[in-house]
Amino acid sequence: MGLGEQLRTRGGEWLRPVAPSQAEALYEAVDVSRDALAPWLPWCTSRYTPANAEAFLAEATLEHRALIFPSRDSTAVLGAVSLMPVDRYDGVWKLGYWVRADAQRRGLARRAAATLCQAAFASGTVQRVSILVAVENAPSRRVVEALGAQQEGVLKSRLLLPSGRHDAAIYGLMPEALAEDLRP
Repeated sequence: MGLGEQLRTRGGEWLRPVAPSQAEALYEAVDVSRDALAPWLPWCTSRYTPANAEAFLAEATLEHRALIFPSRDSTAVLGAVSLMPVDRYDGVWKLGYWVRADAQRRGLARRAAATLCQAAFASGTVQRVSILVAVENAPSRRVVEALGAQQEGVLKSRLLLPSGRHDAAIYGLMPEALAEDLRP
């Protein structure tokens, strides 16, 4: 996470900093969720391998990132959430998240994203979070809207997804706008 500690969401799930030892569990979570994730995540293809999971866990530029676990001691990965720098000088980062297919539609993405964003805002390195979501991805748009993010526009043909180019809704989240009921 870059924050160095485990964080607990309001729903009781745990966000843990990534570690190389989690590669097998990460790969398994992606593998069982390909059909649900593939339309929206260009990296989630039939070519995604355990080596890709290892590479994600080793990526040093993602300072604020975590895997989601159902309990403090569990090794089963429920998904991932990360903040990636867009403009470090201005403190602008972009949010990414996904939840394994059998754990979707329970508010997990919303709670995990809120927990990570709150910690990142508190760290002082993140002043604003931007989120790009395919216009057609209604579940993901509901997640960011529930966080308190505001839609700021639609960018034409902004995302390249497996099915081709798609328009993207761009959202902005400021620390004071993070939904109070989602704060850890």
